[in-house]
Amino acid sequence: MLVAIRVLGETSIGQARIIEGLLTGVGFIGGGAILKRGDYASGTATAASLWATGALGGAVGYGLYDIAVILSVVTFATLRSLAPLKSMIQSSTPNKGSR
Repeated sequence: MLVAIRVLGETSIGQARIIEGLLTGVGFIGGGAILKRGDYASGTATAASLWATGALGGAVGYGLYDIAVILSVVTFATLRSLAPLKSMIQSSTPNKGSR
């Protein structure tokens, strides 16, 4: 991120290219984390975590530390608070994809 800012400059077009590359790369990796078996998809929380980590890295790269801290706290709280809900849904829904 810091190297890209140095190479492309701090113009709005250069910054847009940096963010575009970051979102594309992290989205591609996150898409690979999602696995589908029949009607069941797994890895969506992992993909969302990867995307949030990319956004966090972008915020730190631009020196927006307050946004990075807020994003990390919100991401942690969301993943932590929704884990019991995920367990409840998985236990009540039969896994059709397993054999």
